Amino acid sequence: MAASRRFLSFETVSLIAAFAILASAGMATIRTEQHRRESGALVRHALQVGSALHHLEGEIRRAESDERGYIITGDPSYYRSELNLAEHLKGEMAALEKLLADNPQQLLRLQRLRPILEERLELLQRKLALMKDGRSDEAVEVVRGGRGKALTDQIEALIGEMIAQEEELYRIRDERMSQATDSLEMAIGVMIVLLGFVAMFAVLQAEKQLSALRKSGESLRRAYDELIEESTKRGALEAQLRQSQKLEALGQLAGGIAHDFNNMLGVIVASLNIMRRKLKRDDDGIHQLINSAMDGAERAAALVRRLLSFSRIQPLNPTPLDANQLVTGMSAILHRTLGSHVELDTRLGKDLWPVKVDANELESAIVNLAVNARDAMPDGGTLTIETANVELGEEFVEANPEVRPGLYVLLSVCDTGEGMAPEVIAKAFDPFFTTKPIGKGTGLGLSQAHGFVRQSGGHIKIYSEIGHGTCVKLYLPRHVEECEAPAAAPQRKEDDFPRGRPEEIVLLVEDDEQARRVTAQGVRELGYTVLEAASGKEAIQIIRTRADISLMITDVIMPGMDGARLAREAVFRRHALHVLFITGYSQHAIVRNGILDPNVNLLTKPFTLAQIATKIREALDARADLSKGNA
Repeated sequence: MAASRRFLSFETVSLIAAFAILASAGMATIRTEQHRRESGALVRHALQVGSALHHLEGEIRRAESDERGYIITGDPSYYRSELNLAEHLKGEMAALEKLLADNPQQLLRLQRLRPILEERLELLQRKLALMKDGRSDEAVEVVRGGRGKALTDQIEALIGEMIAQEEELYRIRDERMSQATDSLEMAIGVMIVLLGFVAMFAVLQAEKQLSALRKSGESLRRAYDELIEESTKRGALEAQLRQSQKLEALGQLAGGIAHDFNNMLGVIVASLNIMRRKLKRDDDGIHQLINSAMDGAERAAALVRRLLSFSRIQPLNPTPLDANQLVTGMSAILHRTLGSHVELDTRLGKDLWPVKVDANELESAIVNLAVNARDAMPDGGTLTIETANVELGEEFVEANPEVRPGLYVLLSVCDTGEGMAPEVIAKAFDPFFTTKPIGKGTGLGLSQAHGFVRQSGGHIKIYSEIGHGTCVKLYLPRHVEECEAPAAAPQRKEDDFPRGRPEEIVLLVEDDEQARRVTAQGVRELGYTVLEAASGKEAIQIIRTRADISLMITDVIMPGMDGARLAREAVFRRHALHVLFITGYSQHAIVRNGILDPNVNLLTKPFTLAQIATKIREALDARADLSKGNA
């Protein structure tokens, strides 16, 4: 082990040194290239200045030639307006001054050139004025005076000096650029050589690693075989644990089932005894006793069938069924499972769609959830089971990518127990994860329910708050008979949604940042102005400063100040304010458990844009009716 560590240390140090050399060469290359570019820019600048000087000299020579041609021939075609010429040369001088801003010597020469050029232009103007007045003889005399030629010679001399200076600068800068180019080529060559060394070093190190991997191949194969064997054993143990969990749940039911079974047998035995006595006396009332005995026998047979279906192990056998009938048929088992200290409340949706699932596995999932809920309410409480038809739209699918949009039957199991923290919810579906004491649970109940729902093409989600309880929602796909045409999901255009106006201000209160952001975005899409608050206290501060809030949308369960308390304080300060509650719990559970008053505006998660648009519009329109005095 020590030798291996020393080898790895030497390898690491060598790689660091190689890459340090490579980085240095790269930096040198970058700086050399930068120097070469700067030299090239200076060379181009020198060429540009030289070109400008030559152009200025050419303009002066042309002006001199045009002047002589006009004076000698008197032909106006030689004539150019002295004003145009002056303006043109003035522009040339200004452009040249900008180019020479970095060269004080050239600027000094340019300053010396300026008065000479101005004097030459004044002399030209005087001769042209004489020519216009027809005094050509006097203009010729001015030319013969030689002052114009002297000025022109001075101009050409100064421009010549400036051109010579720029040519010298060009030569120096060109040499520097050549040197920079040579340095760049050398740096690139050095970098290529270093890259070759680094590549050779990497190949050698890779060969060493491959040799080590080949030597350890056999040990890895042995480890793999051991892992496969261990995995096989673990699978068998998991199957045994799942079966033991079912047997454990069955054991918890056994006492209550035996009690019911004894009662049923008692009815049968008593009825038969009385029938025997009546037959001896030939009394009436035998038919009623026969009916009682048959009813008790049928109830006992149904109980036995349910017990057997609950305990057997078999692959999924999905069949079309009515979830309402299944929940109703489980009432006796659930009452015995929960005990006398937990109240069972069922809220069954009307015209519930059929689903195609394994009835035994669905019963097992409901019983497991009921057992978890019972354990979360040691001091008693209420378990609410609710069914409903729902449509999961794009908004829900965006937050839960594993879900397909469409029509589902919702079966929710909600309790008023201790609740779960977010970190517990994140692990709740993991196999063997449990918060119960040792010997009180295997940690397979929720994982079995999760696997069953996912295998059935559905989705399962947990909503929970510490101190307020837990709600587990099972979304099972709607089953459409083959003879029926599949029900198309209702298509709603954006213009069909009830819309709002910017002057209608909505205050959104939600402690979950992501949920608040998405909901606020949807409400803004509907045309409303949205204010956001992350807590009840923050919402109260906003209400104190804003008297123009039309509606407050608040989550029910929030840390610190919950939605109900926030609504009371908000309405106390703004009597005309209406409130819309949103929650992950089922509507009946959240109202029945005393968290909210009945007949409140409540929207359960998940909701579509159309649903919240309708709820907001209903709340605001109701507020408008109240303000007008309408009932």
